[in-house]
Amino acid sequence: MDVIKKKMQAMKLEKDNAMDKADTCEGQAKEANLRADKVLEEVADLTKKLAQVEADLEANKQALEQANKDLEDREKSLTNIRIRFEETANVDKFNF
Repeated sequence: MDVIKKKMQAMKLEKDNAMDKADTCEGQAKEANLRADKVLEEVADLTKKLAQVEADLEANKQALEQANKDLEDREKSLTNIRIRFEETANVDKFNF
């Protein structure tokens, strides 16, 4: 009978240790899941920010292209005005 009691105590101790380990593992799993959820939220936020930055980049590229085109047009206009001015100045020299 003592052998059976010792065996039962050993089995109870083994069960208690297994339950403690299960509780510990469950707590670790919950913590890991919370961390994973936070990381997923952060990834979602960063994805949104990236999309916004990409949209801003595209808008700024277009604005830069337009500004460069406007600059080229104004430089051409200025060159044409200078040419006309020089032609007018040269014509005036010959008229005197």
